[in-house]
Amino acid sequence: MEEERKVAGIYIRVSTEDQAREGFSLGEQEEKLKQLCDYKGYEVYKVYCDAGISAKDMEHRPKFQEMLKDMKDGKINYIVAYKLDRVTRSVRDLEELISQLEKYNTYLVCDRDDVNTSTANGRFFVRMTVLSQLEIEIVSERTKFGLNGAIKSGHLPGQVALGFKKDGNRKTIIDPSTAPIVKRVFDLYLQGKTFLQISNIFNEEKVLNKNWKDTHIERIINNRLYMGDYEMYKRLKEWKNVEPVIYMNVVDPIIPRYIWEECQAQKIINQRTYTRDRVYTFFQKLKCPRCGKIMKCKGSGGKRKKYVYYNCEDCHENIRESYVEEEFEKIVGQLLRFDNEYNELFLPLFADKEKSVDKSDIEREIINLTKQKERIKKAYMSEVVELDDFKEDLKVINEKLDILTKQLEKEQELKNRNRFTPEKVMADRDIQRIFMQNGNDVSLFLTEWQTMTKEDKQEFIARYIESLTFEKDDRYPNGIHLIDIKLKSLFTEKVSRLSELGLSQVPVEFISNNKSIMLNVSYPLKESQVKNYIKEFKDIEGVKLHIHPTFEFSLEDMPDEIFFDLEKDEKVLKLIPIIKDIDNSENLSNKFKLGIVTSFVKTTKEDSKE
Repeated sequence: MEEERKVAGIYIRVSTEDQAREGFSLGEQEEKLKQLCDYKGYEVYKVYCDAGISAKDMEHRPKFQEMLKDMKDGKINYIVAYKLDRVTRSVRDLEELISQLEKYNTYLVCDRDDVNTSTANGRFFVRMTVLSQLEIEIVSERTKFGLNGAIKSGHLPGQVALGFKKDGNRKTIIDPSTAPIVKRVFDLYLQGKTFLQISNIFNEEKVLNKNWKDTHIERIINNRLYMGDYEMYKRLKEWKNVEPVIYMNVVDPIIPRYIWEECQAQKIINQRTYTRDRVYTFFQKLKCPRCGKIMKCKGSGGKRKKYVYYNCEDCHENIRESYVEEEFEKIVGQLLRFDNEYNELFLPLFADKEKSVDKSDIEREIINLTKQKERIKKAYMSEVVELDDFKEDLKVINEKLDILTKQLEKEQELKNRNRFTPEKVMADRDIQRIFMQNGNDVSLFLTEWQTMTKEDKQEFIARYIESLTFEKDDRYPNGIHLIDIKLKSLFTEKVSRLSELGLSQVPVEFISNNKSIMLNVSYPLKESQVKNYIKEFKDIEGVKLHIHPTFEFSLEDMPDEIFFDLEKDEKVLKLIPIIKDIDNSENLSNKFKLGIVTSFVKTTKEDSKE
């Protein structure tokens, strides 16, 4: 969509007294305002000049009345003046003018008074000289957009939130140059960063060249608009106990709904009081073995200062962090492997399903920002803006251009890739596992975990783990045993997406040839899917598909004991329940054949010793 045209009428006025007292001429006003319009990207329709006329009222100024008529006829949508008192000095006339501006979707910009009624704050600033209550501004903003249908179609009142912009029809749409910043705020928060820590990071990096505060980050995390919903009367709830009205799915979301909800849950946890004088790997994640409450972090003092504990204030239970980590290491390799495989292999499958910004929109935005750069350079050379303002504006534009350029490169990279299928990705994953230490790749990810810093470990756990529950049990080396792990929706959502495509697999314990073994069992696949999956191994020697000759089964009666007749050095890669290609294949009560995928693994000297 094309951006809204900004067509300005320049209004200049000077009385005989003004000229003598303040010494600025009509020519000087006109020149400065034309440069201002060029800087802001306004198209100048006409200059309206009332010479030698006072600001006593608007009615007896012919050029001002002509300008209002052009506004009503839709010829201009911005009125640009040197100062507010050039427009009017009458309280009554000012209120009437603002009402007319709102009625005809026109904005007032006054250069020297820093007035800009295109924002709620700007309109409130003007009305401060006229009104005593902000409520009138809220009502006027509400009536401007009228019916609920306007909101439901994406025409939202007020100033647009970071990450969004207005298109030519005044509809709120995603701004590709700032939306990645919003995504990063939510991502950092899910890593366990506080509002203050995120604002400090942004200030250090000079993001958008603004002074970030923790309240800015908090407003982003609380804003329902980022998951597509608009919350009306939110401010009135705080001031007058008016219940807000929520309109669902009125704009395209910048972040998924489950991410927003995950952050709200994290916010509640962060509001509790915890003792924090060092980095705690399992911060806010450990449940008390007795009462189930989240345990506080506690560092020992004295000679034992190196030890870190988790303490329940109610039950006075203490668990040493090193013991917790030893137990957690039994499963962390699988979590890290899944996260790595999802990011490296599975993401291309979902690229086409994600709501992405149109390439032409990105290119159009790059062109607009490039034009803005030229305008601010020209404005600086003409001394319309100061050097510091010029540098700030230029930095913000360059930062947005960098974000857009990277998005464009990412879109092009995805376009240039071959079309991925679930069968291809599943085969790529298994090929990767074949060549990683005879399939024992979990140990590599465990090594990765052990080499991570405490900060990195804490971020990983904060992102994916909701809680860990242990029991006290003297049968285990450290006297504790992990009995439950609750994963965050950020992790389970990934698993669900893979399950929908038939890519999930889980380790299952079987008895084979009188030995207990763990084998990966795939989600049930159709015969045609298995055929396509095996084709992907055409360049890999030794991968075979066997169909178990003796039985068929349903998921309810999956056998506990399986016998394999394998050749020397032939290893089972995975088991696949295979269903016939029929219309009702979603019905899991159907009978399955058992597919056994094997590969030949060369035995090393180290293996033969074992």
